[in-house]
Amino acid sequence: MAAVAASTGLRERKKQRTRQTIVEVATRLFLAQGYQRTPLAQIAEEADVATSTCFNYFPTKVDIVFSLHDAVTDSARRRIIERPEGERAVDAIGAWLREDLLEVEQPYASTIRALPEIIGSAPELQAEERLRLALLEDVLATGFARDFAESPDGMRSRVLAAMALRGMLEAWAAWFERHAAAADFELSAALAAKADHVVALLERGLECVELLPAPDAGLASGRALS
Repeated sequence: MAAVAASTGLRERKKQRTRQTIVEVATRLFLAQGYQRTPLAQIAEEADVATSTCFNYFPTKVDIVFSLHDAVTDSARRRIIERPEGERAVDAIGAWLREDLLEVEQPYASTIRALPEIIGSAPELQAEERLRLALLEDVLATGFARDFAESPDGMRSRVLAAMALRGMLEAWAAWFERHAAAADFELSAALAAKADHVVALLERGLECVELLPAPDAGLASGRALS
């Protein structure tokens, strides 16, 4: 059993290294010659993998650009939606940002600085970014919905999910603007700042959403008027 586990672990590490190599090579090419002018076949060739292998990891160039976004969303799903009973979504989000996300983002450290330029270079990537961020917001809303015993589309869950997502994006943008050019680009510092900002924001947000009317309040009022 130990040999099987070791073999499985080795395969997974090899897959991760291949994935990282593809992303790093693609990032370099996107910056050097432009996203639109870089074919997937060239990425595969310079990453020293078969084109079919590249397609297996990333069916499209868009999937390469947003590989970090997808990894972040998967991590959030595991930590926030599948959190232990009794743990608030706010606390799970804070713990996820402080304790889990660095391991997810660190393999992409060499590409993170380039993502804003690459995404900003193509309207289709800007549109895709909005879609991928919406998937993360869905995860956050599902996490809050459990606390409120309501649908993930409930107003309270959606308001807090939007606050959490915007808080993360704004905290990252502010930190990135100050530190992106630094030689000691520390993701851990960025994540700590992001966690502090988002948790403080959400604690205030919880106070605010309690002032929102219950979903059936308007219906009850309407019945009374009729």
